[in-house]
Amino acid sequence: MAMATRTLGFVLPTSLSSQPSFDRRGGGFRVSVIRCSTSPLTFPTSGVVEKPWTSYNARLVLEDGSIWPAKSFGAPGTRIAELVFNTSLTGYQEILTDPSYAGQFVLMTNPQIGNTGVNPDDEESGQCFLTGLVIRNLSISTSNWRCTKTLADYLTERDIMGVYDLDTRAITRRLREDGSLIGVLSTEQSKTDDELLQMSRSWDIVGIDLISDVSCKSPYEWVDKTNAEWDFNTNSRDGKSYKVIAYDFGIKQNILRRLSSYGCQITVVPSTFPAAEALKMNPDGILFSNGPGDPSAVPYAVETVKELLGKVPVYGICMGHQLLGQALGGKTFKMKFGHHGGNHPVRNNRTGQVEISAQNHNYAVDPASLPGGVEVTHVNLNDGSCAGLSFPEMNVMSLQYHPEASPGPHDSDNAFREFIELMKRSKQSS
Repeated sequence: MAMATRTLGFVLPTSLSSQPSFDRRGGGFRVSVIRCSTSPLTFPTSGVVEKPWTSYNARLVLEDGSIWPAKSFGAPGTRIAELVFNTSLTGYQEILTDPSYAGQFVLMTNPQIGNTGVNPDDEESGQCFLTGLVIRNLSISTSNWRCTKTLADYLTERDIMGVYDLDTRAITRRLREDGSLIGVLSTEQSKTDDELLQMSRSWDIVGIDLISDVSCKSPYEWVDKTNAEWDFNTNSRDGKSYKVIAYDFGIKQNILRRLSSYGCQITVVPSTFPAAEALKMNPDGILFSNGPGDPSAVPYAVETVKELLGKVPVYGICMGHQLLGQALGGKTFKMKFGHHGGNHPVRNNRTGQVEISAQNHNYAVDPASLPGGVEVTHVNLNDGSCAGLSFPEMNVMSLQYHPEASPGPHDSDNAFREFIELMKRSKQSS
């Protein structure tokens, strides 16, 4: 072998000669010569080398004084919101477009997010309502046949901040111990840690009307049903049609699809729609939908619910459940860190069965504050909180969680059938 030149710690052979190789055509050996360049390795003289990885260019600053360096993958800027954690293993796109997350940063406990990209079929509304997404690992590739773009591109286009490479496990444990915290996400290096900390301590989500910004502005008809590929529970439908008015406090599209699949003709109305106008439409039932924030911050919605009680069967979901609780004379309170995820066990007190449910709320109804005649029908088995109500005297039913379960299991879908039965009995008795 010829001499070699040592450059920057690497051995670079100047040539490899007289290396025998077998010649198949001639049936014997032949000699070949392989030559390599003798030029040394060169690097940019400016001293600036582009790194093949993303640097820590963002911060999450929480009101407790903790600072979490992060890497940005969504929109740049500085945003303030309440930080909550979600334990769902799948369905991040439904979470991004759930209006109930308005005013919040969502931290996903599942360590890898972005694997399936995004697609137009999995959205729960026409836009993203959460303030930012916090994750551990951002998937470097997508592997779903329905994917139309990456999660990073999706967030950037919708001006939603996203950060990754944080210790989400440690942050989740802190939220479980201390409760939900106000935080600031920022990619602006000109802002000091102290400035961001003061921002987090100068804002509060309690008492803010978040429903007005997520509700529709005028009534509209909803006609879409659950896609045949995803439909289920079809055997329990009687084929009859029921006219339902859905109050939009931040309603998810799959709630509307499930109602439509059960034979309902749906008119969606704004959160401020007068009760008298709703009754003029002669509905068979009224749905009070899910929505974001503090139910005590929207007294106008509570008054609307009061005016409709006893006039027509009503069904409350999540925020609608909390508004019904207040309208019936009960009180609501802010939970320590809320329920956010697709794996919450709930016991149906009437049947004894346990449902695995999808939940997203920071407030709950205090069952001790409810008047006589109001029945707690469901209980969250994680903490014993009220997860469902019934008041037969006024044809009232409600659930604290999301029976359409998008994302999540479908254990609670029968609640839509129960609402149909409630309307059916009311029509027969009238």
